[in-house]
Amino acid sequence: MSRLWWAVSIIALTGCRVLGSHDTANTAFDFGPPETHEARSAPKTLPANLVVANIATPRWMDNSSMYYRLLYRNAANPMPYANSQWVMSPAALLTQRLRWTLGTANEGDSTSGGSTGKAYLLRGELMEFEQIFDRPDRSRGVLRFRATLEGQRDGRWAQRTFEIEKPAPTPDAAGGVKALSLCALELSDSITDWIADKLGTATAGP
Repeated sequence: MSRLWWAVSIIALTGCRVLGSHDTANTAFDFGPPETHEARSAPKTLPANLVVANIATPRWMDNSSMYYRLLYRNAANPMPYANSQWVMSPAALLTQRLRWTLGTANEGDSTSGGSTGKAYLLRGELMEFEQIFDRPDRSRGVLRFRATLEGQRDGRWAQRTFEIEKPAPTPDAAGGVKALSLCALELSDSITDWIADKLGTATAGP
C-alpha cells in the first residue's frame, strides 16, 4: 500500500511540474511612453481651447482584452489573447494619448470636463482596434476611428474617419502591441494636423 502511495505521489508531483512548465504569466501592455517635445519634428500649435471627451467604443470592445482575428480561418470571429491584455481598454488608452498629444499643442486644457465654456470639443468613436492575421506568420494592426470636432460657441463642426494599418514585426501578442501602438501614434499626429487645419480655417473666418 505504501509503495502504491509513493508511486501516485511521484506521478502527481511530476505532472504538476510538467504542467507548470507550460504556464504563461499574464502580461499587460500599454502604448509606451509618449514622445517628448524634443522628439517631435514639427509640433503643432492649436489656436483655440480644446477639450477631448472620453472616447466611445462598442460594448464588446469596452474592456482590456487584446483582440486578434484570423482572416484565413474565420474572419467573423474576433478572439482575445488568453495571457496578454491592455492595462485598460483601448478607448481609455487612446483618450489618454490624445489628451497628452493635443495638450502639448493646446492653448487651453485638453482634459474632459464637459464644460460648454470651452471653445472646441473633440469627440471620438473607436470602431476597430485589433490584430489581423492574413496568414499564420503575417499580421497587422488595424485601427479605425471617427473623430468629430464641435464648436461650443459658434456651432461649427467637422467629422472625419481615420483608417490606419501597420505591419506587426512578429506574429504574436507583442508584435500586435507594437503595430497597434504605431497606429495610435499616427492617429494622434493625424488628428492634431486635422484639428490644426480646421481651427485655422475657423479662426480665419469673419
